[in-house]
Amino acid sequence: MFFRLYRYSLMRTMRQKITIFWNLIFPILLGTLFQIAFGNYTDKTIMFHQIPVAYVEGEEADENFTMLLDTLETENELIQVQSVEEKEAERLLEEDKVKGIFYNGRILETGGKREEKEKVKTEEEGLEIFLTVKEEGISQSILSIILEQFERTRATFTRIGKENPAAIQEAAKVLEEECQYLKEGSVMDTPANSVTDYFYSLIAMHCLMGATIGLMSATEFKANLNPLGTRRVVTGTRRFGILLPDLAANITIQFFYMLFFIGYLTYVLDVHLGDRWGLLLLTVLMGDILGIVLGFLIGVLGKLRYNVKEGLCIMIMMVSSFFSGLMMAGMLRVVETYAPFFNRINPAALIVRALYSLNIYDTYDQYIRCMGNMLLLILILGGGAFGLVRRERYASI
Repeated sequence: MFFRLYRYSLMRTMRQKITIFWNLIFPILLGTLFQIAFGNYTDKTIMFHQIPVAYVEGEEADENFTMLLDTLETENELIQVQSVEEKEAERLLEEDKVKGIFYNGRILETGGKREEKEKVKTEEEGLEIFLTVKEEGISQSILSIILEQFERTRATFTRIGKENPAAIQEAAKVLEEECQYLKEGSVMDTPANSVTDYFYSLIAMHCLMGATIGLMSATEFKANLNPLGTRRVVTGTRRFGILLPDLAANITIQFFYMLFFIGYLTYVLDVHLGDRWGLLLLTVLMGDILGIVLGFLIGVLGKLRYNVKEGLCIMIMMVSSFFSGLMMAGMLRVVETYAPFFNRINPAALIVRALYSLNIYDTYDQYIRCMGNMLLLILILGGGAFGLVRRERYASI
């Protein structure tokens, strides 16, 4: 009996075109717009890539500087070096294929135009090291810092060598511990990222969209609002025998929509949602159940018209999503600062914080608290809805 009603409910829900649009197509469109709006920004301002640089080595080149560039390329992954002739280096710089040119040693004049570019110079015993750049920017500043730090380090060791040669090894050890460089990495290597927060909030909103499916299920269960509800009431089947397969089918459909949506974000839009897929899907499932139970409670509550209840569902969903950070970055943290209790009862905030904690915390304390609060909300809302359904009676149909 249960599986037959479950199958019929699945077939009926899957045929509702409005549900397919709002619970499947609309989140995909919104996620695509998010990626178009933030994807380029993320790649340019948050993602850090190896800096391409040309290297021209001349006569009497400083081997220490050559070794430094090799270390920064192979071990620190900070720069990507191309060893070329002077004319080729200038061509690469003009075509924006490199961010700068390092000149090491005496370079024979071959018609180059080094004097027309911005340069940083260090001289010692006739040796010259230049940096030529075309424009100012973060990458160019990093290259300049590399050269300036090398100049200071060489001057320091020269002075120590003259004054106290025995301390050179100890100074080298201290310098090695202090020198740290950026490495190429993903935006997800950072503990917090406002761009990813938008996608977390979008996932939370999608979970709460299940409220519309729960509302439809409640409406189809009320004899005074729907002909299907009338037929269900007059049958001899127990109410919960009909209700539970219906809700289970709705949760299955909504979870299927969420799986498709998360797959689209991950494999099409290339949004990194973390590596703990099992817990992520468990969070999404809990969010789907919470959304459907919320909609079902609104559906069985009072004698308001369907349009009014639908508007109430949408209002709760949008307000909850707003305070979780969907429309404004950092809103979740603002609420946590001034009204932390609201984050404990806000469904979208609980979903976002659970997803967020999976990526930035090594322990599961925060995640367990969020999931516990979600489970508590499900029990409260579900208990209230089932209580109203059980008490409902009709004088005549």
